[in-house]
Amino acid sequence: NSPVDQPDHARRACLAALDMQVRLKNLNADLESEARAQETAYNPIRIGIGLNTGVCCVGNIGSEQRFGYSALGDAVNIAARLETESKIYGVPIIIGESTREAVSEFDCEEIGRIEIRGRDATLMIFSLLGELHAK
Repeated sequence: NSPVDQPDHARRACLAALDMQVRLKNLNADLESEARAQETAYNPIRIGIGLNTGVCCVGNIGSEQRFGYSALGDAVNIAARLETESKIYGVPIIIGESTREAVSEFDCEEIGRIEIRGRDATLMIFSLLGELHAK
């Protein structure tokens, strides 16, 4: 959703995450074939993805010594936490409540609630499975 507003940013993020998983599967197949051909060990690459929707600060941030494009804020911190939860729950993509509300066209499975440090309320999390309707 940056640098230009994208009204469907949550949908785009979900599509990108699903595409990353497809490409990773293809990469791992290639790496496995390579390892077999070379008779070496094959260790698949695994990634976890956490998606969250909310207000944050995005752009070039820093000083003369250290400057870069970054995203900061509570919504970003929660997305990072969701990525960690993907390892714990053993699912490739976890989305938060706010993202789930924005992407009803996707098939998701409710995982449960997690506690977020510094908050009284818990956060419902979902495993992103795929698109329900191709657009």
